[in-house]
Amino acid sequence: MNKKSVLVVDDEPDIQEILGTYLERIENVEVTRALSGEDAVAIYKKRTESGDPPAMVVMDLNLSGSNADQDIVDAHRRGEDSTMDGVRTAGAILDIDEDAVIWGYTAWSDTEWGDRLRDVGAEKVVDRVVPFKTFAEMIASRLRD
Repeated sequence: MNKKSVLVVDDEPDIQEILGTYLERIENVEVTRALSGEDAVAIYKKRTESGDPPAMVVMDLNLSGSNADQDIVDAHRRGEDSTMDGVRTAGAILDIDEDAVIWGYTAWSDTEWGDRLRDVGAEKVVDRVVPFKTFAEMIASRLRD
């Protein structure tokens, strides 16, 4: 059986590592990682062009590289910086593949920013208070559908 790829887009290496560990425990799943929106779009495009698009994308919203400086995060959320946030990244991926399955996994899920991710086409936006293991089980269930 071919493995299904899950593209995890998060600018925090620790989150990548923890979530990736749980996702890799799912039978027939491989994890691809992107630390920025720009990298995620490039990876998704390359995989799609080669006929092997990711089965799912897990998207954080804050891809600014900063969690400590609220001014940086706010500018990122408003699109006033040079990096793609999760909303812009999801939109670019959906421009490549309108059938892309995107789930947000973010501390910003119950905010206007989370609403914008839903509006751009994310199938689901899950609050990061949901434990990694539980979230991975949710993904496993969705991949079996």
